[in-house]
Amino acid sequence: MKIKGLLVLLSALLVFFSWRSSTNAGTKNSGLGPLEIRPQFLVNQQFLAMSPGNTLTLKDGESKLSFSIEIANTFVNTQGPTEQITKKEVARGLTVADFLDKDGKTVTGFSLYLDAESKRKKFKYRYGISDSLELKLELPFLSLDGGFMDSSIESVHSMIGISNFKRGGAYRALSERNQYAYYVVQDGKFIFASTKQIYNVRGEPTMGLKWNFSEGGKVMPAATLKLSYKFANTDRSGEQQLIRSGGVDWGYYLILSKGFDNWIVYFGDGKTRIGQNRGFASSLSHRFMSLEYLIEEGESFVFQTVSQSSIFPKTEASSRSTNGENQEQRNSNLSVPTSVSAFGYKFTSGSLFWEAGFIQDYNNFGNETDFVLFWEMGVHW
Repeated sequence: MKIKGLLVLLSALLVFFSWRSSTNAGTKNSGLGPLEIRPQFLVNQQFLAMSPGNTLTLKDGESKLSFSIEIANTFVNTQGPTEQITKKEVARGLTVADFLDKDGKTVTGFSLYLDAESKRKKFKYRYGISDSLELKLELPFLSLDGGFMDSSIESVHSMIGISNFKRGGAYRALSERNQYAYYVVQDGKFIFASTKQIYNVRGEPTMGLKWNFSEGGKVMPAATLKLSYKFANTDRSGEQQLIRSGGVDWGYYLILSKGFDNWIVYFGDGKTRIGQNRGFASSLSHRFMSLEYLIEEGESFVFQTVSQSSIFPKTEASSRSTNGENQEQRNSNLSVPTSVSAFGYKFTSGSLFWEAGFIQDYNNFGNETDFVLFWEMGVHW
């Protein structure tokens, strides 16, 4: 990662000068914060995924309780150009033979047919252990179904000149709208094959700690270390295998923020270690950058970009090539990092807070969600 060295340098400088910069207290280096949204790609749902966060922590004894929902539309058909998977094949039920290449040979690595909307509902509780240390507990519930966004997404594609019959439109026009299908094949064998919709199945809980070790100053940014831990639930019977890995995951994020009048810039770099990777990647790298504009006290707009390494293991193929025997799928390089942009609005009044927004992918390599809507509301005391 090109700017990782810069992050290390900034971190070292921040620690070295933290005591000196503390004399500049009063500079506003944090606001309402970035959008705390994790990746919503279907295969990622069973694993811990670090989300962006604010450098600011709750004060000693303060609490926050919130409920949020993230609705994501995912469509991936790695067999699109061969036309081996269309409405006809999905209607009769897909078999491993549908995932062979044009010559009828087994594809080395991963092949996908994902057509679903996921709804990730979360209850979150946060508590200020001290003025600079915050505890977070999170319990998710997941639903996977056919959804409602397909026609709207296809209409937007058509309006801006993207063909739903080609790769840029994810070959959506080859399939029925608002259906549910979850197929993942590795080396010619099914890992997941599900057409049964599931609703409000409890995922694995997570616990987190956030330590704001510097509030920064006029020159130096504020800095916070965020740690997360996902508990294991070994009950993966039936469709629960789609939302539980059954292993312990943990991760971290180093977050910096700096204020300039009404603008606040946030930057973060982190990693997730996956305990039971189930044949997928054993670790994930994360990076985000957010730009927050404070309209007034307690109200802001946030623009954000997030990049994450792929949940699919790297191959010997060129990072963005669509050719090569060692690539997981010739027409969809699934090991390319995912990249999404997000826009959100945050509002707080007294003890109540609320935020909402949307996320759109811009890599379009078949390893991320097409579109996400989200909102969160809660109370602070």
